Amino acid sequence: MSTAQQRLEEVQAAISEILAKGQSVRKGDRQIDRAQLASLRMLEEQYAAQAARENVSGRPRQVRLYSKGKGA
Repeated sequence: MSTAQQRLEEVQAAISEILAKGQSVRKGDRQIDRAQLASLRMLEEQYAAQAARENVSGRPRQVRLYSKGKGA
């Protein structure tokens, strides 16, 4: 499984948890706020697109940076 696919599944699990349990949880005098749903939706779109690109190419995209141009 690619990194993008794994992250996509984690984001989708977080979205499901927010939809099932709510945005924040209060226990006594403590409150836990989960990630913003809108932010998770944006991440979901990004990871879905990245996972789709990786599935088409068959492997993660590798980027090489050359300090003075290629072959210099």
